[in-house]
Amino acid sequence: MTTSRMTAPDIGMVVTDLDGTLLNSGGEVSAEDRATLEELGERGILRVIATGRSLYSARRVLRADFPIDFLAHTSGAGVLSWPDQRPLRAANLARERAQQLATLLTAAGCDFMLHRAIPENHRFYAHRHRSDNRDFERRIELYAAFAEELRWPRTLEAEMCQAVIIEPPGSNRHAEFCALLEHTFRVVRSTSPLDQLSPWTEVFPVGVGKSYAAAWLCEQFLAKPARCIAIGNDYNDIDLLSWAHAAYVVANAPADLRARFATVASHETSGFSVAVRHALSDAAKQVP
Repeated sequence: MTTSRMTAPDIGMVVTDLDGTLLNSGGEVSAEDRATLEELGERGILRVIATGRSLYSARRVLRADFPIDFLAHTSGAGVLSWPDQRPLRAANLARERAQQLATLLTAAGCDFMLHRAIPENHRFYAHRHRSDNRDFERRIELYAAFAEELRWPRTLEAEMCQAVIIEPPGSNRHAEFCALLEHTFRVVRSTSPLDQLSPWTEVFPVGVGKSYAAAWLCEQFLAKPARCIAIGNDYNDIDLLSWAHAAYVVANAPADLRARFATVASHETSGFSVAVRHALSDAAKQVP
């Protein structure tokens, strides 16, 4: 951002997804996007990353000096003040509710991971139903140090954070999972960050989501009501994009999301910065 027109007093917060939005395919943030984040900070606009990654996983790609104010990790189940690494909020499934969820998913014939409570939710139990689910196996291999087989039946000893159901490419059971779970749990559709094809369904306590975390941050840290900008690329961003005053998806988002939300450049060509420039310019034009 280099022009003085990028001043918009009523913009209070910019919330961006991480993988496939702020990070390019090489897992890096462009120099332009980093400069945009730094300038937002200079202008007093809160900068938030809202990611499906656990805190452990997010820290693998974000240095402690990365120019953001807050991290909403695990799709908003956890919120962290980034500069001082101070936990602000965590939502987990009570032990009884987690037990109910594991029973339902086992009976439904799902390949799923049941993640431990925040902040240890990079550790998980894995329950395998089929042997040909490559994305499921790849995730176990990637986090082998933190994975434990879930032998069923089993009585869980503690609260859990979430479940992640992984289906092979071409599977379309999300509506089935919603019908089974959504009255008791928060059910979120997403796409595998590993193969970019396999459908994932994430299951959280009711009231968890990127939009819930962003709204909570607005209430806690904005001195007065202000507009919020959101940028995303996948189905697990829909609640955030629908909540924001101005919403954008990058060009690598699925076609149905590009048809629904304003589209900017891809994550390979600093689409985040393009979205911010566009939104702040529009807001500046509305100032009397």
